[in-house]
Amino acid sequence: MKHSSDHDAAHAHPPVSRRDIVILGSAALLAAAVPAALFGRDPSVLALDSDVFLRLLADRQAAAKLGEIWFAESRPAETRAIYEARLARRLRAHGWTPAATPELAHRALAAATRADYLGDRMVAIEKWHFSETEADLCALAALVMRDSAHHA
Repeated sequence: MKHSSDHDAAHAHPPVSRRDIVILGSAALLAAAVPAALFGRDPSVLALDSDVFLRLLADRQAAAKLGEIWFAESRPAETRAIYEARLARRLRAHGWTPAATPELAHRALAAATRADYLGDRMVAIEKWHFSETEADLCALAALVMRDSAHHA
C-alpha cells in the first residue's frame, strides 16, 4: 500500500490508525495461518465461501473497518459472492485453489497483490492506496462482520 499526499481533511468516520494500515501490510496478510483442517478435506467437497479468504487476514476487524470506510467513501457494498468470485479469480491466476496449502495460498495472495501494484490496479481508502486484492479482502471482511452482527 502507498501513502497518498492529497487527502480531504473532512472525515465522516474515525481516521484509519497506523496500526490498521500495518495490519493490512504484506507481512500481516501473508503471516496469518490457514488452518490445516481446511486442507485435509477432499477438494471436491470444499465450498467456496468467505471464510476461505478471510483466513488470509491477520486481523479481520481491522480489515472490516477499512472495508466500511471504503464503502462510505466511494464504493457501494456489493454482495459477498461478488467479492468471493473476484478474489477466487485473482488467486487462481496465481495457482491457488480452495484446497491449496497455506504456503501456496499465501504465495498466490502475494502474487495477486504484486500484480495489482504492477498493473496500477489500486484503490484509495482515506489517504492510503491498496491493491484491488487487498481492498476486496477488506470489503469482504466488512460484509461478513455485518452479517455476523445481524445474526447475533
